[in-house]
Amino acid sequence: KPQCSACFIQSIDDDLMSIFELAKNEAKLFKYGSGTGTNFSNLRSRFEKLSGGGTSSGLMSFLEVLDRGAGATKSGGTTRRAAKMVCLDIDHPEIVDFISWKVNEEKKVAALIEAGYPADFNGEAYKTVSGQNSNNSVRVADKFMYSYLNDEDWKTKLRTSDEDCETHSARKLMHMISDATWNCADPGLQFDSTINKWHTCKKSGRINASNPCSEFMFVDDSACNLASVNLMKFYDEVTGVFDVEGFMHACRLFVIAQEILVDFSSYPTAKITQNSHLFRPL
Repeated sequence: KPQCSACFIQSIDDDLMSIFELAKNEAKLFKYGSGTGTNFSNLRSRFEKLSGGGTSSGLMSFLEVLDRGAGATKSGGTTRRAAKMVCLDIDHPEIVDFISWKVNEEKKVAALIEAGYPADFNGEAYKTVSGQNSNNSVRVADKFMYSYLNDEDWKTKLRTSDEDCETHSARKLMHMISDATWNCADPGLQFDSTINKWHTCKKSGRINASNPCSEFMFVDDSACNLASVNLMKFYDEVTGVFDVEGFMHACRLFVIAQEILVDFSSYPTAKITQNSHLFRPL
């Protein structure tokens, strides 16, 4: 029973063991060449207390740990990097740090390259900084977009109490995202309200995250089996005709094969196994 699904979305709880359980499950997926995405907005921020009385080390410190884990686990055991998506809601208290994470780390890389280190993405300079093994995306709801359009303030929320934490200019946050993206391509934007309006299984839970490439958006703890067809194989360059019937037949065969494959595949957790059998995403 091989791991046949290419794309996974996993959940995480605001709990130390849940964080490291995710690290273990991500390693399983990376090992066999699959990609995974998670929304980390449940995790309490560095502004919040722990149940034992201390203060949390915060979201970003755990993202750095998981980033290292992804960097150490080559996808499918080859030279390809692990495929990992990190999503964060824009009302999380550490959103500014998250937006600036990769662009600030790449400034360090630039300084190291200037000092004589190789500029290769797999070289020593990039290896010494964090945040290089994931796609990062900020989840924005319509409420934030209207705050941006109307030049209003935006408040972040504590995860443990839902109280207001900090106040930012919505436009300033958007400009930070734009500037970071212009510099290093991350973070991307995911439009949470629109995604959930288009959700085909609304009663089964929200869509909180995507896989690393973002073509799979579904409920937490789910997996998707992918297939692709080379369109040029159905096109006759001499006659200029596309074989529509042949293309339809190939698509039908692939979908049937993928459907059969769902029940013959293995999955890293019991919840993903259950959801794969119930929803059968293709």
